[in-house]
Amino acid sequence: MNIHEYQAKELLAKYGAPIAAGHAAFTVEEAVEAAKQLPGPLYVVKSQIHAGGRGKGKFKELGPDAKGGVRLAFNLDEVKAHATDMLGNTLVTIQTGDAGKQVNRLYVTDGADIAKEFYLALLVDRATSRIAFVVSTEGGMDIEEVAHSTPEKIHSFSVDPASGFQPHHGRAVAAALGLTGDQAKQAAKVASSLYAAFLDTDAEQIEVNPLALTEQGNLLVLDAKVGFDGNAMFRHKDIAELRDLTEEDAAEVEASKYDLAYIKLDGNIGCMVNGAGLAMATMDIIKLNGEFPA
Repeated sequence: MNIHEYQAKELLAKYGAPIAAGHAAFTVEEAVEAAKQLPGPLYVVKSQIHAGGRGKGKFKELGPDAKGGVRLAFNLDEVKAHATDMLGNTLVTIQTGDAGKQVNRLYVTDGADIAKEFYLALLVDRATSRIAFVVSTEGGMDIEEVAHSTPEKIHSFSVDPASGFQPHHGRAVAAALGLTGDQAKQAAKVASSLYAAFLDTDAEQIEVNPLALTEQGNLLVLDAKVGFDGNAMFRHKDIAELRDLTEEDAAEVEASKYDLAYIKLDGNIGCMVNGAGLAMATMDIIKLNGEFPA
């Protein structure tokens, strides 16, 4: 189960992660009011959909020359204009496919003077059955492209669940980011807070991209993507309530009401399968014979 950026930031803030001030908005008027509550003079208006690449995305209704789904605003009039453009329109990004996703929510945040951007993520390493950190100095970029072109810039290590997060893990994150002194201490604190959040919420992934170093020398979580193990949500009623069904495929939502795992595919041969391994093998055989699973 995934949640929106503003929800992820509110959650991570409870564990001590440094988050810029911001407010969710569902209407243009709410977006303007949200900006009024921020110090300014720079605001960031961010489309809230379950997909990455929002900044480089395009709105179907606004034409190819329109700005993306993440925009800077230098006054309240610009906040209003951006909110008007975004709400109710369809944002197409590299992760949504051509269909795109309709923007029904916005996140208006305080601007930041960014000196450097980093990448920091936690996920489950299936090979070791441990929580792993993935760290890179190349934040704000497509991490898959970094992994392909400059893999040496990505550092990864796992945490032994018997000992949990230790000071040396924090130092490892700071070293991978090239930080020293007070900034290294900040990085260790951020890493510790994310690890605690990961464990407590049964998360599957916590991705911070970018983790920004401001001109004032502070680390700040500028964007956050958090996903959870759906099978564990019975333990987290508060998190389950954050689920936005409009972001999910209607057929998959309907199937979930009957405890069925339905995955929509656009092939031409339907697959009714039992067990993950058998499902994958069945699809492999179909593909091997030149057809596509549905």
